[in-house]
Amino acid sequence: GTTPVNIHGKPILSKTGGWVAAFFIFGNEMAERMAYFGLSVNMVAFMFYVMHRPFSSSANAVNNFLGISQASSVLGGFLADAYLGRYWTIAIFTTIYLAGLTGITLCATMNIFVPNQDQCDQFSLLLGSCEPAKPWQMFYLYTVLYVTGFGAAGIRPCVSSFGADQFDERSRDYKTHLDRFFNFFYLSVTIGAIVAFTAVVYIQIKRGWGSAFGSLAIAMGISNLVFFIGTPLYRHRLPGGSPLTRVAQVLVAAFRKRNVSFSSGEYVGLYELPGKQSAIKGSRKIVHTDDFRCLDKAALQLKEDGAAPSPWRLCTVTQVEEVKILVKLLPIPACTIILSLILTEFLTLSVQQAYTLNTHIGRLKLPVTCMPVFPGLSIFLILSLYYSIFVPISRRITGHPHGASQLQRVGIGLAVSILSVAWAGYCLIGIAEVFCIVGLLEFLYEEAPDAMRSIGSAYAAVAGGLGCFGATILNSIIKSITGDRQQMHPSWLSQNINTGRFDYLYWLLTVFSVINFCIFLYSAQRYKYR
Repeated sequence: GTTPVNIHGKPILSKTGGWVAAFFIFGNEMAERMAYFGLSVNMVAFMFYVMHRPFSSSANAVNNFLGISQASSVLGGFLADAYLGRYWTIAIFTTIYLAGLTGITLCATMNIFVPNQDQCDQFSLLLGSCEPAKPWQMFYLYTVLYVTGFGAAGIRPCVSSFGADQFDERSRDYKTHLDRFFNFFYLSVTIGAIVAFTAVVYIQIKRGWGSAFGSLAIAMGISNLVFFIGTPLYRHRLPGGSPLTRVAQVLVAAFRKRNVSFSSGEYVGLYELPGKQSAIKGSRKIVHTDDFRCLDKAALQLKEDGAAPSPWRLCTVTQVEEVKILVKLLPIPACTIILSLILTEFLTLSVQQAYTLNTHIGRLKLPVTCMPVFPGLSIFLILSLYYSIFVPISRRITGHPHGASQLQRVGIGLAVSILSVAWAGYCLIGIAEVFCIVGLLEFLYEEAPDAMRSIGSAYAAVAGGLGCFGATILNSIIKSITGDRQQMHPSWLSQNINTGRFDYLYWLLTVFSVINFCIFLYSAQRYKYR
């Protein structure tokens, strides 16, 4: 069921996959992340400077874009696991992504899509007296922005899983290859982000908004071409049918037999197909566990079930175990929501803070939209030194062959994130991201059921999306509680950080992070690896 196949669905006989195929996938992810981060940091400034939207509403709009593009990743994961496979899901949604970026480039290039820029200087912007964008102009911008987000949602849960599919599970070095793959994968993400925060910002300053967004579209187009060129090299996994249907069948079958006892005289045993083959395409059989015994009733075979029972009445043990695994995985990515919230706040608020800060470093003046580059630089540094410094040192302490287990790395990341918000340290949040997100991606890929690995990867993206939405909600609550326009009392998140109290926000995030870390420790201690 898990035998790799070529693009035509035929078992692979010749040598394919491996690092060569993975590098084509790295290129696609690098360009996608470059576009994603390029939009996330530049769109706030574009809405403020060009569309004449208030800074707070611009930041919230971008936070919502980030949230939707990640939270809706479940759709991409579902389509990949159920019907299309990961390759065709990536191919379709990268095309949608490119269409959205092209639409954004047109918005920044053609005067008809933006309000009148005459007599709108820096002072007028701060006073909010510039001509606002017309409703249809904002509607067009939001449409192409969310089309881009929809494209990103389809790609995100599939790329890391598709890259990991390129390695042979029967290989003696499979675990080592997989560990290194996810680190290199996130390194490609980081390189894309650094280019977005530096080169794309430079293009915007020198050539304008149209050239900046156009460079993102061109990079995405080239990456799509590179991805398709690598097609003959890729290994594929057959889609296993609708995972949501299988989950629903387990829940319905368990509910139907909720009153049946395991000691009943009608009880025959737990149902499973004979032989080595699983009933689920693309999946091996999964050994029965004693967790969530209430779900085992879906596989409870009674005499009345007959020889060919309906899957809505009787499910295999493997199908039931799939649902158990999905439930057991939930607490771990849920504990990364707070980290995603912090990353979102750092991404948008760092730009807002930079408008007030002195951004000169000697004779060099950093553009305000370059501020999020510092976490990216720290990520690049840590990943570059990961195998030469961290792994040998931590291996002596833990005895783990890879230095630390996946959950230990997630825990290290969450612990460092507490320090990052307590200190408001931009480089520390990058270190937290390396350990937490890379460990989480590898954990979800290895622990998810064979035929639900895209859904498993989507868990991380959904957690990221919820963090983005959480940032928007938190900002709105803080502004409504701490600010009073009638009495001219600025909120913590005042546009001018000298009149606001950003430090209070960071201390609040520190409290949230400590509570979240305690919950993670409890969840990780209870979790049993497959």
